[in-house]
Amino acid sequence: MVFMRAFVRAYDYQNGAHRALTLDTADVTAGLRHEDDAVWPPRTRAYGGPPEDLRNRMSGPILIAARLVVPVLLLITLLGAAYLFTDALLFLPDAPRAVQNAMLARSDLVLPVAWYAIHLCNRRYGAPYAFAQLLVGLGIVALVVLLNPGGITNWINSTPLLSLRTMLAFGASFLFANFIAIIFFDAARGPRWWTAPLAASFAASLVFSAVYYPAAFAGADVPWTDSALVHFIVFFGESILLLVPYYLLRPAMRPLSGMNGY
Repeated sequence: MVFMRAFVRAYDYQNGAHRALTLDTADVTAGLRHEDDAVWPPRTRAYGGPPEDLRNRMSGPILIAARLVVPVLLLITLLGAAYLFTDALLFLPDAPRAVQNAMLARSDLVLPVAWYAIHLCNRRYGAPYAFAQLLVGLGIVALVVLLNPGGITNWINSTPLLSLRTMLAFGASFLFANFIAIIFFDAARGPRWWTAPLAASFAASLVFSAVYYPAAFAGADVPWTDSALVHFIVFFGESILLLVPYYLLRPAMRPLSGMNGY
């Protein structure tokens, strides 16, 4: 058997000068126990390494989808309730004129609960899951309401008569308001449990009121400025009350690892 010896030429940099080195490969490879030890990065870490099997590749998306089933169904239910109660006005004969002009409805009491559902998902799984819950839930509702509005009457005898402008304004404002709220919630995480949901609810209430009412009613014979102000007060006031059930649900909705327990 013939043993081949080779020499490797390398360079060492010391005191501002390069010095040539000659290394015997027998010395270099003396500590190698396997041919893979001479490969860097290891094949298992290198780009284009051995592919994962189908089960491992699909486990991540399946886990994400499984975690989102309940949050998405909850959000769809609340958005559906808000839609159905749009015409269920609250009669407040003794309220100030501005409150009466706002035409508060039961749907206005459902909306803060809808974005609290997003807060809970954000607390448990983090902002990416909350964004996914918002997009998937609102997308499903939009497909049902906009693409097949006649099909709703097959399930429910009486549905609210809403214009296309109103529905588009609601969808856009709800999406934008809760997009901002998710960012606020994630930024306000901390040891004070109430900071994140309160900041997020304030953002959602303010942005939704500031965007929806001018988008839906500007130019029409509707006192939308009174509506925007009154609805913001109602939304945020109810959000403060919802801190109580949020506090009670905290043990069951502990954050996953990576969010410092907040």
